[in-house]
Amino acid sequence: MKKPFVKTIDAQAPSVRKMDFAGLDDLPRYYFNDNAIITHATNSFHVIFPEGERFFIRSVKPFQDKIKDEGLKNRVKSFIGQEVQHGKEHERVWGSIRKFGLPLDRIANFYHFTAFKIIFKLLGFLFGPKINLSITAALEHYTATLGEISLKYDLAKDAYDDMRKLLVWHACEEIEHKSVVYDVMQEVAPSYLLRMIGFAIATVMLWSYAILLQYWFLIADPEVTWERFLKDRPYARNYMKITLSPLFWGTLKYFKPNFHPDQIGGYDLAEKRLATL
Repeated sequence: MKKPFVKTIDAQAPSVRKMDFAGLDDLPRYYFNDNAIITHATNSFHVIFPEGERFFIRSVKPFQDKIKDEGLKNRVKSFIGQEVQHGKEHERVWGSIRKFGLPLDRIANFYHFTAFKIIFKLLGFLFGPKINLSITAALEHYTATLGEISLKYDLAKDAYDDMRKLLVWHACEEIEHKSVVYDVMQEVAPSYLLRMIGFAIATVMLWSYAILLQYWFLIADPEVTWERFLKDRPYARNYMKITLSPLFWGTLKYFKPNFHPDQIGGYDLAEKRLATL
């Protein structure tokens, strides 16, 4: 990877950092601690994120002209720039996945069609663009919470080279811009009911696709025998034990009527980890 110009974490003025994780083009089959379960769990997010990031951008764009605060307008522009970079780097992994004969394109096409051509299109038709904004704000809370957990417990430490750097960089920037969409929602659609509906939809969508796509990869992988699956389970189980409890308590904070993402913080942690890249 070319050494990036690492700008400091600033929630009030996020920076667009154009990375070049060249190592993503040639990853080993099981790039996460030689563990098939966690690798394919991560592969599911490499499929989910690129189109998901584009959905985030489409969700916030209809409201850009309605934002009165100039600072927030600038933060939205940076948010869009960061999400574009995230999608590009995660999509870069697709070539490495394809070379092992895994049905990456079939899985991605299924996800794109069912999520964005059917479910989100129907939701937008029935409830208008504000529901997409609400869903995006909830998903941003999830990604920022997961990012902070990942950095706090160094969950990417066993990932291969540039994959580790990708996961750390993405986590840092999710923390940096975590309040942007929420602040847009508070300005143009400050409804607690809308926020909760968006959270419920986001929760079902995110985890349904994450689990479904992970097991699709596992079942389609000819090298994941039952013996291999059992061998890899202890590491994967320990990984989930570390993650699930703080994720549960972190997401519960979203239910507070006076919640704001800045109440959680994590900016100093993101700054510290970003500087290590």
